[in-house]
Order: sequence, then C-alpha cells, then structure tokens
Amino acid sequence: MKRSWPLAITAMLLAGSLTACSTANNAAVEPATTTVEVTTVKEQPLDAVYDLSGTLAAYDQTPVSFRINGTVASVRADVGDRVNKGATLATLDTADLQLQVENANQSVAAAAASLSSAKASMTNARAGQQAAAAGVASASAQLESAKASQQGVLDGARPQERAQAQNAVNKAQIAYDQAKTAATRAQTLFDNGLLTQQEKEQAETTLENAQAGLKDAQEQLSLTLAGAKNSDRASAAAAVKQAQVGIENAQASVAQANAAVEQANAGVEQAQASYDQAVISRDTAQLNLTRAAMQAPASGTILTKAISEGQTVSAGTEMYTIGEINRLKVLLPVPDSEINEWRVGQQVSISLYDAVRTGKVTRLYPQTNENTGSISVEVAISNPNLDWKPGQVVNASRQASSETGLLVPAQAVVSSGSEPYVFKVVNKKAVKTTVKLGNLYNNNYEVTSGLKVGDKIVTRGADRLFNGDDLKVSEAATTNAKGTNGNAQSGAASTDANGEASAND
Repeated sequence: MKRSWPLAITAMLLAGSLTACSTANNAAVEPATTTVEVTTVKEQPLDAVYDLSGTLAAYDQTPVSFRINGTVASVRADVGDRVNKGATLATLDTADLQLQVENANQSVAAAAASLSSAKASMTNARAGQQAAAAGVASASAQLESAKASQQGVLDGARPQERAQAQNAVNKAQIAYDQAKTAATRAQTLFDNGLLTQQEKEQAETTLENAQAGLKDAQEQLSLTLAGAKNSDRASAAAAVKQAQVGIENAQASVAQANAAVEQANAGVEQAQASYDQAVISRDTAQLNLTRAAMQAPASGTILTKAISEGQTVSAGTEMYTIGEINRLKVLLPVPDSEINEWRVGQQVSISLYDAVRTGKVTRLYPQTNENTGSISVEVAISNPNLDWKPGQVVNASRQASSETGLLVPAQAVVSSGSEPYVFKVVNKKAVKTTVKLGNLYNNNYEVTSGLKVGDKIVTRGADRLFNGDDLKVSEAATTNAKGTNGNAQSGAASTDANGEASAND
C-alpha cells in the first residue's frame, strides 16, 4: 500500500532530535572513524502490495515407512540430516526373515523333487499306454487270423483240393493194379521154379504197400469230399472266441493305461502348482528380507522422525518425512475476487523479517476454501543456503505494475531536521545529502531526487554520523549483502537493504 513519507516519519522526529543532541554532546569522545554498513542505490519495482501471509513448507515432502512389520534394529538418520536417494535410514531385525527364507528354500527343493517324481510317473504311464495300444493291434491281428481259419474250415475243400485228392486215388489204383499183376506173375514163376522165395515175397510186399496207398488215397478223397468235421469246426470257433477275448483284454489294458496317464498328468499339475507356490513363497521371503532396510525414496533433508531402536512398527506407518528444502513453497490465501489477477509463472516478493526473496507462482488451486472464501496459490522460493526453514511465517506481495524507482531502506533516512537526508559514502567519508522522498514500499522509501543509481549510502549507523566523518565499512555486512543480493531477483522490493538486514539478524 502507498503512503506519504511525512506521515510515516513524523513519529521518528522526536527520537531523531534526541539522538542528534546526544550525538553532539558526545562528539568529542567518539572515535575519528565510524564503522557503518552501506548499500548501493538501485532502481527497483514499485507498487508491490504486501497483504498476504503463509507458512513455509518443503517444496516436496515424501513420507517414508517400512513395507513390512517388524522390530527396529538400527536407526541411521536423524532430523536435519541430508540424505541421498537410496540411502538406508533404518533397518529391522532380520532373524525371523532369514529363517523364513531358509524354510522357503527347503520347500522349493521338496516341491522340485515331487515334481520330478510326478514327471517320471507320467513318462511310465505313457509308456504303458503305448504298450497297451500295441497289444490291441496284436490281438486284432490274431482275431483276423482265427476268423480266416474258421472260414476255411466252414467253406470245406476247394475244387483244386478235390481234384488233387482224386488224382492221388487214381495214381494209387494204377500202382495197386501194377503191383497185383506183378505179384500174380511172380507166384506163377515161383510155382514153376523160376523165382526164388525172396523175389516172390518182395512182389507180395509191393502189392501190400500199393493196396495200403490206394486205401489212404481213397480215404483222403472221402474226407476231402465230405468237408470239415464237427471237432474241426468247434476248434476253429474256439480260436476265434479266444482271439476276441484277447482284444477285450487288450482294450481294457488301454483303458487302464489311459486312466494311469490322466492320473499321472493330474499328479504333475498338482506338483507343478505346489512348486510354483513354493517359489512364490521363497521369492516373497527374499523380498521381505530386502525390505527390512528402509531406504530413502528421494534425496532431501530429514524433516520429521518417529522411530527408535527396539520399536515395533507396522507396514505403512510413517517413520520419516524427507523434504526438499533448497526450494521451499508457501500457500497464499488469495481472495477469490482477486484470483483472476494471478497467473502461473508470476513473480512474487516473499519477505521473512527483513529479508526479501523472489518466488514464482507454480500452481493455482482449483477450489475455494469453504471457511475462508480464499483460493490457495502455491509459490516456490529458492533457498540455496538453507537459511529459511519450513514452518516460518512469511509475507508476500505481488508486483502490481511495471513502474520502477530508486528505493532505499527506511533506516538509511535521517529525518531529524526540516528535510530528510542520507549519508552518501564518498572517498570513505560521510557526505550529508538531502533527498526528496516519495511513497513507502515495504519499509523502503522511494527517492525522487538527491540520489542516482550506483550511489553508496549508509544504512546502519547513519543516526550517529556528521557530515565529513571518516567511515569504515563493515566487512561482514558487505559480504552478507552480496550473498543476499545473489539470491534476490527483480521482483524484490529492496535487494541491497535486505542483504544488510540478513547480515544483522
């Protein structure tokens, strides 16, 4: 908000007058050289309105917890520690977990043996199935052979066989007739004394043999013409029936072999399922063993800690909070009537005590707070030196226009006389310089005349100076001012002044 400098400094006139008198009375005893702090006059944005406040928080906060239940064996990180992603923060006692892994390994080995045995049974069952199928094929062949033999018996002799039998009888008859003629002739010759007894007997033997051969041939012809006997028919039928029984037995063996294969297959499936479950249990046990170490999921600083050695913890219970504090954020409660003036990417001046930094709008929340009627605006602030802390309350201003001017800290302006003045630093001496002041912006006055960009003025200790005093610039103040300036950006209300304020915190 704007306000005229005469109203703002009226309250300081009396105190300034008393200070000047005190300074005049004691001038003789002050040292010739006065140590002061200085800043360089710069052109800064104007019209920054400070009307919001919020609490700093780490830009990113990550809760960390164990993924399994257990008892805490060691704690390796504390609040404020800087940790890298993957660092071990705490561990659980692993005795039970290691035992679970060992038992699971034994279960896997036993399940593997059962699976191997089931597969061997399957191999044997399939071999039996193949043998049974071969038995069916052999029995079928035997049945076909028995049926063929039976049909041969039922059909009787073929024409060719009848002809052969008749030919055999004819030949036997001729042989018999010839043998009979030879025997009669031999008897006559013997009676006449022309043959010996032996020759006569030989002829008689030949006749007997021929007679027997004829009889055999006649009987064979009779059998051939008569067909198979009842006993032959019965024998052939029995052979067929036996072959059919053989097929039925072979088929029963096939059914048994198929059942054995199905049973063996079920055994393999069950053994495989048991093995797979054992492997899952083993892998789970091994995974739980690795989860006994709580590791940082992200790099950052330990913000909170709720863990101690010997503590029994449950999976999912937050033990640590890790935050990124080299970058902070603040949620500003912007009235919903003003939210249209805010945009992602806008620069916002954030003040903490006398220090000011420039933040950037990173998010506009989509919902109005029912209790306050405001909408949260998230602003990110760089914090490279980690000197701002989560939980600190800051004020915020948004640049309302593009106007700029020369701003100096209010503490640099001395208003004990009729006109305000400052002390410039020229050749290490204090030079009293009258200035004209404009509006006040966040404890910084706009100087409309009397100074130019680049002038160095005293910020701390100006109320003790006289025109022409020798000056010594505080090294600590100068260094800290430079460090703070490095963090500030164009959106800050007064960069140099803030640097000096930081040096004197």
